[in-house]
Amino acid sequence: MRRSKSSEKPPTVHTGLIDGPLAMWEKLVWDVDIFGDIQRSYPLERQPLAYAAINVCLAASSLRNWVLTDQKTSAKSHGRSFSEAGFWAETHEAVPEQAMCEAIANTAKHSRHDETGWNGGEVRIEWDDGDEDVQPGWTLRYARGGSKEHVALVAFQALANNWWHYLVKQRYASGPSHTPRWLNNKLATIFGDGPLYVGRDAG
Repeated sequence: MRRSKSSEKPPTVHTGLIDGPLAMWEKLVWDVDIFGDIQRSYPLERQPLAYAAINVCLAASSLRNWVLTDQKTSAKSHGRSFSEAGFWAETHEAVPEQAMCEAIANTAKHSRHDETGWNGGEVRIEWDDGDEDVQPGWTLRYARGGSKEHVALVAFQALANNWWHYLVKQRYASGPSHTPRWLNNKLATIFGDGPLYVGRDAG
């Protein structure tokens, strides 16, 4: 496999907007939101649900890479040692859903089952008959080693929230919460209140 070649150019030359961990976190929130929209609006379709779940996990894996690269670079520039094993342990403790996402992302990227860090983990797309409150349709769940099943949407929302708290702890972000501008615009469009960010103010 050909190794990637690093460059002194800024990453935005290829990403357009993503230039650091916080921007990649906003991309993760985008993918979680898309997954939620599909789960609620297209419950009769299995494929979009599975595709969107993989995208969430790829974004989470990419976010980990952005933070890892930044912390390694910072440690090197300040003459400090850096432990990748310690980094993995810390992030998996702070973001319990990350191990699941790493395994799913690696399987999707490398075309073979990879359960590293998520031994016995399994994704299931199951049919729910629904009731007077919930329409029938497919729901994506995950389980590990015969443990209780968890609804993927709930897990993905926790994933984004836990990553936010970790980024705050590592001083990539601040505050108890953060709403990306695209989400502010979406909510303003839905509910008809709040400012719309357009043009140069759109971020």
